Amino acid sequence: MPVDDRDTSIEATTAELYERGATDGLPVVPPSEERVERMLEGTDRPPETELGTLGTREGSLTVETVAVNGVMAGCLPIHMPVLLAGAEALVDPKSNAIQASVSTGSWAYLFLLNGPIKEVLDVNCGTAAFGPGFRTNRTVARALGLIYKNCARIHPGEKEMSTLGSPFKFSLLAGENEEESPWDPLHVERGYDANESTITFAAPNSYLQTLPRRISPEGVLANLIHNTPPGMTGMKTETANERFEGFQTEVFYGLCPYNAGELEDYSKSEIKSYIYENARNPARESGLGIGDDPDGGTLPPISVRQFDDPDRINLFVAGGSGRFNAIIGPTMGGPTTKRISLPDNWESLVERYGPELDRDWGVGWKGPR
Repeated sequence: MPVDDRDTSIEATTAELYERGATDGLPVVPPSEERVERMLEGTDRPPETELGTLGTREGSLTVETVAVNGVMAGCLPIHMPVLLAGAEALVDPKSNAIQASVSTGSWAYLFLLNGPIKEVLDVNCGTAAFGPGFRTNRTVARALGLIYKNCARIHPGEKEMSTLGSPFKFSLLAGENEEESPWDPLHVERGYDANESTITFAAPNSYLQTLPRRISPEGVLANLIHNTPPGMTGMKTETANERFEGFQTEVFYGLCPYNAGELEDYSKSEIKSYIYENARNPARESGLGIGDDPDGGTLPPISVRQFDDPDRINLFVAGGSGRFNAIIGPTMGGPTTKRISLPDNWESLVERYGPELDRDWGVGWKGPR
């Protein structure tokens, strides 16, 4: 849906697209034919290539649609490979993005980037990783949100039925701080090679931060367990199937490098098992209580597990100095990880557009490319 080139001012385009319900409420870059063609330089796929469907009826997603929304969000052509992989994650039925997008539960879109692409695109993985300031983090997250919104044609009160809404819906993207992690990164854990670049999508309901009071492995994990709300569970009900429909949830624990270092003597598997064994909720919080007889003749439990199994727990390292950790969840469906494939002209694209990501501020600045 490129706009008419006769008037591509930000003010006129924003007004037009806002009236059509095609923005997130903020000004957009006019998706003129020239800008969309430039964005399509970031892929070898023809513009008409269909990636899948989003929503219930209208949402056939094409490469061109991805490019248009990327332009609107302020992305560069070198962001296109990430946008396409993120779009593939959204259309994957296992992500259950449709339920997360229209439910009253106010779910957000979480994206985690892994691999060499992080350095090339200056993805923030350290201090304030989930906060504002870095172009790739903000524009790619915004573009992927716009892609779903505009392809599925959802608006508040019209398919989008979030009771309160989430401030993180179009902004929760960070890279994993692989360089300061004592473990294999998330994408390796999910079956990819370390030198591959990937994007992982999940749809969490909440994001909270917590500070361990005791500086020890037990102190870090006890703090995570005690501060995980009772409703933030990892479970799969009988209604969930191979398409990840129904109620299926997981929890992501984002560990800062300092606290990850406290746990370096333990594997991810051991940490997940510890959380699984020790995270329990009062039975009444789960609908069971004294006087209930769920098994016929047996006393009901006083407490129940918060996670069905350790695999419902996800660990990644992000952030900078300090000792705060993040608890993100429960996630709806997924998580879904996709490989980021680069076009044949990748090196020339980076040479041409990479300097637009140069900065002379902040930790990690490496000067002009």
